[in-house]
Amino acid sequence: MFGREDNTYNEMIKNSTLHWLNEVLESDDVVNKNGAKVTIEHIKYLNKKIKELEDKNALKDQFLKKIKGKINNI
Repeated sequence: MFGREDNTYNEMIKNSTLHWLNEVLESDDVVNKNGAKVTIEHIKYLNKKIKELEDKNALKDQFLKKIKGKINNI
């Protein structure tokens, strides 16, 4: 129930997409090359935001556990 999720399929899609984008970056097509660069930068930005939100959520969980502990001790 609380085990770790199996993200194998999602990881395969992510790796495949990044591989394809890197191949496009190496191509001679300027339009696709710039589009791939922007896409990779956007993915990095989204991953950074996800990490920030996960950290924020973990901090909130910690705070709620402390409050719950104080309430139970009353």
